[in-house]
Amino acid sequence: MDLYEVTQEYVEYLRKFEPTKILSNTDEKSNRKFIGLIVKKDRYNYVVPLSSPKFNKDFKIKNYNGKTLPKDYSAQKYKKDIILLKDTTEPVVFMYSSNGHGIDFYCKIQCNNMIPVPNSELRKVDIDKIDDDAYKFLLLKEINYIRKNENKIIKKHINPVYNNRINNRMSIGYIRLATPDFKLLEEKCDLWEQAKGIH
Repeated sequence: MDLYEVTQEYVEYLRKFEPTKILSNTDEKSNRKFIGLIVKKDRYNYVVPLSSPKFNKDFKIKNYNGKTLPKDYSAQKYKKDIILLKDTTEPVVFMYSSNGHGIDFYCKIQCNNMIPVPNSELRKVDIDKIDDDAYKFLLLKEINYIRKNENKIIKKHINPVYNNRINNRMSIGYIRLATPDFKLLEEKCDLWEQAKGIH
């Protein structure tokens, strides 16, 4: 299993229909890549996005009370001081390794924010062409984790989220509050391909 990037134009197109339930790949300062793994749902490629762990929301640092990360922060340097504030749930998989030397928190897989994407809007992430060694090493750890846990991620997280939303189980909190309407997005995906002359 590899990682794929979704074009900014397509993500922003879908966000017109579900502005609060699809992760943005833009903010005030820069463009952020919408990167994730692909699973097939019927005839659609769904990209399940990865997102960075949030300080003071997903994790904290032992004996540190600042509101933002220390200026010298790196995952390796602070590994032994990381404390998880949350852990894996059905819609969100926390990707990390832990041992006697601490916790190495890679990222989160946001199953409840997956989107259907046409082939034309997918770009395979080429690890070999990444110049930033730290970012390349992080992506390699993420890919290795996903490959090792692929079946569990799909069966226990991606499939239940998809099925619960498709079947409108709105009594489930994360479905009601944080998961886009997949049927609507599939319709918009089809319209995108029609508008672009893709068959």
